Amino acid sequence: MKNKIIWSVGIILAILVAGFFYNKYRIAPSVQFDTLELTDLSGNKVTIEKFKGKKLFINFFATWCGPCMGEMASIENAQQILSNDNFQFILISDESTERLRAFQQQTSIPVLHSEKKLSSFDIATIPTTYLLNEKQEVEFKRTGEADWASEESMKELKGSSLY
Repeated sequence: MKNKIIWSVGIILAILVAGFFYNKYRIAPSVQFDTLELTDLSGNKVTIEKFKGKKLFINFFATWCGPCMGEMASIENAQQILSNDNFQFILISDESTERLRAFQQQTSIPVLHSEKKLSSFDIATIPTTYLLNEKQEVEFKRTGEADWASEESMKELKGSSLY
């Protein structure tokens, strides 16, 4: 009887721990975008308010992150596909501005520097991507690498209430 209780408690604890880590690493957290402390790569302060009236595709990334770099070409392609749809694409990282400047030379997507660590926004997984509507309300969020220019992703993006 004692072994059954210990076994049952162990299974319950394993389920709780698994649920915790699933929520932490696979579900994009809620982010207060109006409180982000961002700068462009010249050190000028940038607020999300600057993009009001546009649909925002925001990707939190790092240059050392394989999945982040793996999806960059598809983000560039999605930006081209959606260029006539009032979309603004931006990339945000907490890495050094020197490193981000070097990366900026490889992409046409604006790169912004977060003054705070991404973990301070509860972002535990990168890449993490958000879509905000023109009122800057979160319409969509996803963690992990995606093929943003794929037919499936385009249907998903165009199927959101952003359209």
